[in-house]
Amino acid sequence: MVSGDVDVRIRRTRERLSQAVLRLAADHPVEDIAVADVVRLARINRTTFYKHAASPADVLAEVLYADLDRIRMAWIAGAPAREIWERSAAELADHLQRFDALYTTGLVGQRSAVLNRLLVEHFVGSARALLDRDPHLLPDGAGSAEWRTKVFSRFIAHGEVGVVEAWLTEPAPRDRTLFISASASFMSTWLGGAG
Repeated sequence: MVSGDVDVRIRRTRERLSQAVLRLAADHPVEDIAVADVVRLARINRTTFYKHAASPADVLAEVLYADLDRIRMAWIAGAPAREIWERSAAELADHLQRFDALYTTGLVGQRSAVLNRLLVEHFVGSARALLDRDPHLLPDGAGSAEWRTKVFSRFIAHGEVGVVEAWLTEPAPRDRTLFISASASFMSTWLGGAG
């Protein structure tokens, strides 16, 4: 019984931390958020904060990665590569709209290197997962397959973040189909023969 109560308290604390960081990141890049502001908004003390996270950026990463990883896990199952990219672009548009204020605050004008890096690393993981699943998609070239996978995954990741940043500069309400189309056309050369 005691462990159940502890689990409930931990979940509540983590939820309050998450909500506090999301609210603050909607107004300021996560790098500018002070732990003091998070603990005040979450109604916890600093000791409790540091039991759960090293920084507000860690809390933000946990929240966003949970949602982004859910999207990635949904498509790994086995659809053709082109379908995967279009479907995941649609789900990514949903994710960006759910967290619109914080992405707009952090990425428009490149105000948050942390948020940019978080997205790049997620997209690197997604590209690698797709290449691991479908190695025939890896372009030919100099160097080992591991080298080309690393380079190509990073290339794709930075390009996709560029699509996200460009879309976020569009006036609200943003056209989802514009984002999905841009993302899919960005990948069209690579996926031309994939299927």
